[in-house]
Amino acid sequence: MTTHQDIENLIPAYALNCLDEDEALLLAEHLAACPACRDEMLAYQRTVNQLALAAPPTEPSPQLQQRLARRIRPANAATSRQAARSWWQTVLAGFKQSAPVWGAVAVVLLIGLGLANVWPVTPTSQPMRVVSLAPTQAAPTASGVMVVSSDGEYGAVIVENLPHLPSDQQYQLWLIDDGQRTSGAIFSVDEHGYRAVQVESPRYLIDYDGFGITIEPAGGSPGPTGPKVLGGEF
Repeated sequence: MTTHQDIENLIPAYALNCLDEDEALLLAEHLAACPACRDEMLAYQRTVNQLALAAPPTEPSPQLQQRLARRIRPANAATSRQAARSWWQTVLAGFKQSAPVWGAVAVVLLIGLGLANVWPVTPTSQPMRVVSLAPTQAAPTASGVMVVSSDGEYGAVIVENLPHLPSDQQYQLWLIDDGQRTSGAIFSVDEHGYRAVQVESPRYLIDYDGFGITIEPAGGSPGPTGPKVLGGEF
């Protein structure tokens, strides 16, 4: 049996990005219910974020900078994009295979932990963005979140307690910019009213003002036609 102390001992390794997938998931589940360990985890991460600043700065020669740029820039860019895309696909696959266990708040925490492993937070970096989706009278018990990567390129929507629709209807996510709505996802929910789905967008998600989910015919609509069930904005 894993004790509280066993899980607490994982926090320093997580801050250094040294946990395997099973350990990271175990820690995420514990952090969702333990404020003291969340505070300790944040303290460790703040310390780790300062490690790069501990050594005295050294200015490389212009020749060395040019050589390094030629050798690593193309590969590094491709690898970063591949890693980011792979991470989103892995997380979403895990969510799609099971109903919610901890509720929307813990799901956001889990996604935050995973994002921190792909894009470590530095003193000058922007955090990931989380948009709460508020319910309407059409689905008063529903809840949801939009999670957007710090660069705005990747996003996911997670919903729960949405009504289960008949086979000729589906939910559709709309990306809203200055009153114009672009479809971002078309999905159905399981018997728990739960679904996690990747957002597809022709633009960076941070370019949009807000998000809304409506009930539409199966396969989606060119524009919103049904009642709105969830909505939120940056």
